[in-house]
Amino acid sequence: MTDTDNAVIELSANALKVLERRYLKKDENGHLLETPEEMFRRVARAVAQAERLYNPAAPVEEWEETFYRLMTSLEFLPNSPTLMNAGRELGQLSACFVLPVGDSMESIFEAIKNTALIHKSGGGTGFSFSRVRPHNDVVLSTKGVSSGPLSFMSVFDAATETIKQGGTRRGANMGIMRVDHPDILEFISAKQDDDRLNNFNISVAVTDAFMRAVEADAEYPLVNPRSGETVKTLSARKVFKSMVTLAWKNGDPGIVFIDRINEDNPTPQLGEIESTNPCVTGESLVSTEQGLQRIADLYDTRRRPDLVLDSRLAGERRSAKAARVVASGVKPVFRLTTVEGYELRLTADHRVSTTRGWVAAGELVEGDRIHLVDRKGGFGAGGSERLGMLLGWLVGDGAVKATEVVLSFLGEEKGESAPVSAGMMRQEVEGSQLRDRAYTPYGSEVAGRDEYRVKSARFWRVAEEHGLRRGRRRRVPEEVISGSEGMQRGFLTALFTADGHVSGSAEKGVGVRLTSVSRSLLRDVQRLLLNFGILSRIHEDRRPAGMRELPDGRGGHAPHECRAYHELVVSRGGLTAFASEIGFMGEAKQAKLLTLLDGCRRGPYKQPFTARFRSLEPDGMEMVYDVTEPLTHSFVANGLVIHNCGEQPLLPYESCNLGSINLARIVPDGHIDYGALGRIVRTAVRFLDDVIDVNRYPLPEIERMTKGNRKIGLGVMGFADMLLRLQVPYDSDEACRIAGELMSFIRDEALAESEELARERGVFPNFEGSTFDRPGGPRVRNATVTTVAPTGTISIIAGCSSGIEPLFALSYVRANVLDDDRLVESHPYFEEVARERGFYSDELMKKIADVGSARQVDGVPPDVQSVFATAHDITPEWHVRLQAAFQKSTDNAVSKTVNFPNEATVEDVENVYRMAFRTGCKGVTIYRDGSRDEQVLNVGQTRKKREPGPGLGIATTRPARPQLLSGETQRMETGCGKLFVIMNDDEYGAREVFANMGKAGGCASSNTEALGRLISLALKKGASPQEVVEQLKGIRCHVPYGIGPTATLSCADAIGKALERRYVTGAAARATADPQPQLSLVEVAQGACPECGGSMRHEGGCAVCNDPSCGFSKCS
Repeated sequence: MTDTDNAVIELSANALKVLERRYLKKDENGHLLETPEEMFRRVARAVAQAERLYNPAAPVEEWEETFYRLMTSLEFLPNSPTLMNAGRELGQLSACFVLPVGDSMESIFEAIKNTALIHKSGGGTGFSFSRVRPHNDVVLSTKGVSSGPLSFMSVFDAATETIKQGGTRRGANMGIMRVDHPDILEFISAKQDDDRLNNFNISVAVTDAFMRAVEADAEYPLVNPRSGETVKTLSARKVFKSMVTLAWKNGDPGIVFIDRINEDNPTPQLGEIESTNPCVTGESLVSTEQGLQRIADLYDTRRRPDLVLDSRLAGERRSAKAARVVASGVKPVFRLTTVEGYELRLTADHRVSTTRGWVAAGELVEGDRIHLVDRKGGFGAGGSERLGMLLGWLVGDGAVKATEVVLSFLGEEKGESAPVSAGMMRQEVEGSQLRDRAYTPYGSEVAGRDEYRVKSARFWRVAEEHGLRRGRRRRVPEEVISGSEGMQRGFLTALFTADGHVSGSAEKGVGVRLTSVSRSLLRDVQRLLLNFGILSRIHEDRRPAGMRELPDGRGGHAPHECRAYHELVVSRGGLTAFASEIGFMGEAKQAKLLTLLDGCRRGPYKQPFTARFRSLEPDGMEMVYDVTEPLTHSFVANGLVIHNCGEQPLLPYESCNLGSINLARIVPDGHIDYGALGRIVRTAVRFLDDVIDVNRYPLPEIERMTKGNRKIGLGVMGFADMLLRLQVPYDSDEACRIAGELMSFIRDEALAESEELARERGVFPNFEGSTFDRPGGPRVRNATVTTVAPTGTISIIAGCSSGIEPLFALSYVRANVLDDDRLVESHPYFEEVARERGFYSDELMKKIADVGSARQVDGVPPDVQSVFATAHDITPEWHVRLQAAFQKSTDNAVSKTVNFPNEATVEDVENVYRMAFRTGCKGVTIYRDGSRDEQVLNVGQTRKKREPGPGLGIATTRPARPQLLSGETQRMETGCGKLFVIMNDDEYGAREVFANMGKAGGCASSNTEALGRLISLALKKGASPQEVVEQLKGIRCHVPYGIGPTATLSCADAIGKALERRYVTGAAARATADPQPQLSLVEVAQGACPECGGSMRHEGGCAVCNDPSCGFSKCS
């Protein structure tokens, strides 16, 4: 034992209860065998043993201590199986597994067997049933017909129900079916009844083609997976409506955007997932605050650029920190060209911003106007304006000889620009001479020509260093493209002075023109101009090749063989910006431009910052790259505003290896401590990589695949708590910005640590053929590094909010019924702020508890109302936006629930599904409050007709209970779960009451059973139902259900309301003709916690218990 073992971890009372109930080792009699400190020590010691596999002399004890401190500080916790099983006999440390389900009886039942083994070891399972042939399809081996995937799902469900996972977790399954499977309508409605597939969450795998058919109100094909044949077509919009309606009714099915999932499979050589990531080629110039930078260079340097944002997407915000550039492999690329000359090489599926929205490059049509960046860009730090001018003149009207450079000046330039250029050249090369003497470039008149030349051998070396060589002069040097603002301005000013001119008139229009035989030179100049906020147009082949009369320098003309030349023109709105930002060196050209601008009768014109689409042509195969920006999900490449890309799934036989960072721990002073976050990320990545090696896998196939890809999933929890500390509302643009920036940082740091581990231990075994396997590509230890998973119980242990979900409640009442005492418990930070700000009072806290929110509560300052939002304060749209912000920098998935109030409509759900698709989410899960809990289970039998209300003339001594009674069962919602109130009548009226929580055991269940017996005794002894109602209604407990006058205050209150509804308000008078036997209660309360019988809520894409001291989560 070390000194740190003696230190007590700061755990809440709820955390201690959860640990004692579910995590700490116990003997066969249920007595605890370890403390929380000893549990964390057990886990740290077990995981650290992996270090010896790579270095026999590794300091295992030091790593054990590092891992121990990481967990006991509550900065990071691994998933529940690791906490439960590390260092114990079971040793199964993964949370979830993906199993293949093929189209044969052997494959299906092999999957069922493997499911049983996984559930026994403590894991959950995911399946796709898309390959199983549909219902009533032919079975050649038996000449019969198939039963279809839904029948086999029931077998999986039954197997799960019978297995207790590792003694601590119950089985959970995820079932997916493609939207084009012939049985899709049956799959969509599979959970319409509450008693079917209760151990499954289901989702429909929706394709982009299907969503386009929904938008177009078109039909789409259903394809038999056995034969590949189209068997029928359906209305996409009607199928989509069915999904939405069933999700509105009970939360299932969810939607998975399967093409988005398929976008970023890092190991395509291992599976059938086809990678289609949208990307651009390496030479593309990305607009950053540090200047124009080639995307391949950003990838090589591993820098996180500050991307310049288009104001039409980002408003006043200029830039956003991006994730590191990723390389997506060698893919077919296309050249996108515009009428104005702007162009970009990219994959056909890369989306481009246009005046009609985001459009894939392959779907652009004639007439589309593509957005060009509409603000001045950033600049680098290298180079001076003087050097830029010299290089600009050399490119425009100079020559590179074998040992010297020559700058030529004609006409007016001889007097205006030649002396200035000669002086600048002397200053630029000063100090490069071998002897300590002044250096003056050689200048001379050219006999018989109106020309002056400046020559320099020393500047020849400068030109050589900047890539300007003999025969390669007509280009913009890389140092200028990435250079300072002064260097770029100087280059353009000198180039336009040397080789450009001003033309036109105030009546017909003015233009600044630059001609060249080099298209590439003009394209680079066009991009530099746009970086200054100046639009231009390139006219290709302005004059064809051939003999032309040109000035001979002697006052006459002579024929010359000329190449075709092209012309760049700045006109209309760009002229004013050109005059102020660039201009000319000589007074004559600048004066002419300003004079013409002053005399223009029209304008100045506003620049539209769009370019007209011309063509998209195939342009070979090439390595392509992408970069993720979390605020607008866009970046600027070659001046065009374009989108960025998505995530990747697990392959068959892969397993989840998860852990979460507690974001509430990295804001000690109201600011995000990125230094601490980076340290936590790097240690956690090493921890999770070690877990892969010490894990005991339930199947050899899973071990091979998991160790072959070494995928880890580092996620977050406590996001809502972090926002509170930052005083940022959950439903705000700032929260979305923070979410994207945080996850981007986490992913970058995780990848950097994965690269370090690869240098130490080697790349993941399936590296060859992966998307990382390319010249100059990063060599990483882990195929993926980030996942935002449900955190359920581990967030209770960590004492923070769950995952990326908002707070569930700020305040609630814990009541002592016998003493009529109401004690308010509040979120600790909310109470702290209330006391500091001086608005705390017991009465206010009770009011917030009754209402369920601080918003719109008098007495709470508006800024506090805004920051302290709860789940149902947040509109569904903000849930989606936050999910999308996190997903952009998440390799695997983002688990989150979009919560709706009960009164939400089907259209509200549909809007969220569409929004999730538009914002690039991988999928979406919704839950409408109370959507599974509205109907009465069964209405029972008739009774002898009697008058409603009190005083029913019930005898004080009842005859013996007859064998046949009439009655009804009402299902009531309570804070402890679903309560079934069975009310039976004999010929005299109310006879007996049974109250059942829907599961055996537990205080709530036993108390309600006892209450039912006492009520029955009172009824038999002559008490009227109204008297019983008066005694029960209004009794409160610490977990009421609902808000306002319709709230259910306790289980006793629920029974009273059920009795009132049947007997006092007259409902008992409604009867059928013939009595029938009372149905027995066989259904377990849907949504009741299987551990404590309490109520459940939905968050992180999962059902979790409302009682934090229970900690049950269906997903953890």
